[in-house]
Amino acid sequence: MTRSKIILCDDHAVVRVGLKELIQKDKALTVIAEAKDGQELVDLVLSRKCELVIMDISMPNKDGLTALKEIHEKCPKIKVLILSMLKDFQHFQEVMSSGAAGYMVKDDAPEQLIIAVKSILRGNKFVSPSVTKVLVDHQLRSVDDGEVPSLEILTTRERQVLTMIAKGMANKNIAAKLKISIRTVEHHRANLTNKLGFKTPAALVKFAIAKGLA
Repeated sequence: MTRSKIILCDDHAVVRVGLKELIQKDKALTVIAEAKDGQELVDLVLSRKCELVIMDISMPNKDGLTALKEIHEKCPKIKVLILSMLKDFQHFQEVMSSGAAGYMVKDDAPEQLIIAVKSILRGNKFVSPSVTKVLVDHQLRSVDDGEVPSLEILTTRERQVLTMIAKGMANKNIAAKLKISIRTVEHHRANLTNKLGFKTPAALVKFAIAKGLA
């Protein structure tokens, strides 16, 4: 079996050791290199072939956001999962708009990391539940203040479901189209409602149309 190659970046050695041990337990994944700062990470990415980078934001020499932008510009096919202590909306928005494929915080359950890695390697976006709660709270406040929610907080699958909802497709048709269960479609609908802060299906459709998804 060919293992997916991963590069780790964190300025704390003990964190890198723990991450490597966790990842190496999965036979589909392998850590091929480690970096202690943003500059070392960029150098490694440019010299070593990998599919995924797991990195912190707060680092010396070259901060994580700058390194992320450089990696995304020079190696756009490489996926990046942010693993940080920060879980405020501003940092989330900055890294996701700079090319990150996922966002987790360091106090998330260890098994969430493997779920995130595999989801991202399949081409999906991933946001851990603890971060999603922060985003939901932010979006609900934004709705109360009259602001329009952003599509950035949605996963790739949620955008697909929202697009189909906007086109008037029923749950069973969405399930058949995406080859998922009706219950999963209902789950995505609930997530969309919570994340975007709209209380009615009509409001959700109106938002999707306004965003050009229909």
